[in-house]
Amino acid sequence: MNLGRLVRRHAWSHPVRAALTVGAVAVAIFLFCFLRSIVTSLDAAVKESASNRIITASAVSLFQSLPSAYKESIARIDGVESISRMTWFGGRYKSEENFFAQFACDAETVFQQYPELVLPEEQKKAFMMDPGGAIVGVGLADKWGFKVGDKIPIIGTIYPRADLKMWEFNIHGVYHSTRANVDEMTMYFHYHYLDESLERGEAYGPRGTSVYLIRLKEGYRGEDVSHAIDTYYEGGPQRTRTQSEAAFQADFVNMLGNLPTFLGMIGAAVLIAIVFGIVNTMTIAARERLRSMGILQALGFPGWVPARLYLMESCAFAVTGGLAGMGIAWLSQDTFRKMFGTQIPMYRVAADTYLWSIVICVVTGLIGGAVPAWRAARMRAVDQLRRGI
Repeated sequence: MNLGRLVRRHAWSHPVRAALTVGAVAVAIFLFCFLRSIVTSLDAAVKESASNRIITASAVSLFQSLPSAYKESIARIDGVESISRMTWFGGRYKSEENFFAQFACDAETVFQQYPELVLPEEQKKAFMMDPGGAIVGVGLADKWGFKVGDKIPIIGTIYPRADLKMWEFNIHGVYHSTRANVDEMTMYFHYHYLDESLERGEAYGPRGTSVYLIRLKEGYRGEDVSHAIDTYYEGGPQRTRTQSEAAFQADFVNMLGNLPTFLGMIGAAVLIAIVFGIVNTMTIAARERLRSMGILQALGFPGWVPARLYLMESCAFAVTGGLAGMGIAWLSQDTFRKMFGTQIPMYRVAADTYLWSIVICVVTGLIGGAVPAWRAARMRAVDQLRRGI
């Protein structure tokens, strides 16, 4: 007897019910993949941070700029290999509704400090030679249609221009990132371009820099160099707080609150709901098939045959819906990566998330078919025939 063919016929004997059950499982598994991927992507950004980089910011607030003169004094501290300024620009593209991250940086050192930023050498050279040049991440370029040679107009919010016109940046390169700690939804341009515009009175805004990016010499510990920097500026003019790159990334995650617990609770509620949905579907199906299961036993088939049919049908619903949900999660990665931008760098669905999804589908299928399977194995053929009339 071909149980697989019988399972298929039973499962689609009510197409609407079967489609709704599979669809519900697909939505639940997609939500599980999505919610878990938010947490795993944030964790990856912290875990993949480099151990030889530290970040110096104001001890008062991340929104408080540090003096530009700190660059030379920090560079003289023992253990500092290179230092780069990084300033949050905070502009808007064409209109107030269009936002993406923009940073002014010391282009001479940022590529040496961040080998994760990868772009063709000719694009890198063109960017370095143009004071008004910029590079954008491949995700940002895909979202807005940017390409090399474009001129991007940016409305200055923190740094408005004195003539009330928009800033203009020439795109010379499109980079991609090799690690999760650097996103592909950011624009980088020359710090000198911003600083000289402020110096000449062509624009207004806070002077200084948001943070200093520091690469350590080989053999030096980040904790020791961080302590030396913060001790040096303990008496001002502005105190600093220096952290490892991982700790700096973790601070941003903590700003979101107890996100893993919150998302975990939502995911658990979704999975519990779908278990009840599968159980309900299989219970209804078992009641409808009492007579046919009784006929099987009357023909001499053992009691485990109906039980196996219910378990196989339940698992078929769960696994089919689960595969559909995983497919949706996989196909939507680029969409969510563009949507989240710098908030969740390099969003992706990890391999272990897919594995957990498969496990959940199988367990859900077994639980959903367990009750009708247990009843079918215990009932005699005559009882099933009597009740099925």
